[in-house]
Amino acid sequence: MNAHTDLINRYFDAWNETDGARRRELIAAAWSADADYCDPLLAGSGHAGIDAMIRAVHERFPHHTFRRTGQVDGFANRLRFSWELITPSGEAVVKGSDFGVVDPQGRLQTVTGFLDQVPDGA
Repeated sequence: MNAHTDLINRYFDAWNETDGARRRELIAAAWSADADYCDPLLAGSGHAGIDAMIRAVHERFPHHTFRRTGQVDGFANRLRFSWELITPSGEAVVKGSDFGVVDPQGRLQTVTGFLDQVPDGA
């Protein structure tokens, strides 16, 4: 496994963690302190902003999980990957593709998300 794939796997560990304290630890391990996330529906800056954003997704989609689809593609400090948000029964209700920049310490600096499929009314 390469460093970009390992980083994105840790990214999804944070997104899927429902315990707030553990999620904040995972965010700190995967994201730089001044990190920024943005997609058409969500935004968060810094560890606290990213934690609040993830918590809001858990509130809106309880018991759902994120999973990576396909391989992480990357070069230098840039990467891209695709994902799905899965219902407890295994149905993908949201799909997207994200692009990231990695800081010199190997943590995410920025992630920009694009939504490929969203539920009605999202």
